Amino acid sequence: MSLNEYLIFIVITFTFMLSPEPATFNCMNNRIRYGARKSVLGVLGNVAAFQLLIVLSAIGLGAILAASEIAFQVIKVIGAIYLVYLGVKIWLSPAVVNVEGNSKNGTDVKTLWLCKRAFLVTMSNPKALIYISALLPQFINIDRPSLEHLLLIALTIGVVQFVAFSLYAILSSRARYWLSDKRNCQLFNRASGLTFMGFGVSLGLSGR
Repeated sequence: MSLNEYLIFIVITFTFMLSPEPATFNCMNNRIRYGARKSVLGVLGNVAAFQLLIVLSAIGLGAILAASEIAFQVIKVIGAIYLVYLGVKIWLSPAVVNVEGNSKNGTDVKTLWLCKRAFLVTMSNPKALIYISALLPQFINIDRPSLEHLLLIALTIGVVQFVAFSLYAILSSRARYWLSDKRNCQLFNRASGLTFMGFGVSLGLSGR
């Protein structure tokens, strides 16, 4: 892979990571509710999920998923159900936000739990695996992949994703003080819950 190809790959990956979807919205929600440190560390769950997607793509699972309508639909329905469940859970969550210096909510939430949820949100969308499977052959020889190239691709995706999602988290910081009001926080929970439920319904009803 030439330097120009590598730079193109970085731009494509960064653009994809910045596109609004459940994982990016989950990152923003974590930043607003639980604070900067936990939200950024929670991004590691998204990074881990994409690393797994790269492995699954390399072994051909993405191609199988793209070719099998039944497998795609099963994973899609499972992912949609999880997103709707997450939306309902957020809708019903307490109307309290951890504002730095006045923490009441976020300190009780373990970073590992945030990582796990971020991981599951990313894995809930089968289109992410198909996207990775379509992207990799453009930059590496998928029939005889070089270990060095695969490691470079995986590392680049991980770093770019971490930076992109951290930007989402940083840009969400101003909303935290507005949400220090219980009424505003409850409104945010309702809106966030509906958004995740909307993502789930949209995924369930969407085609390929």
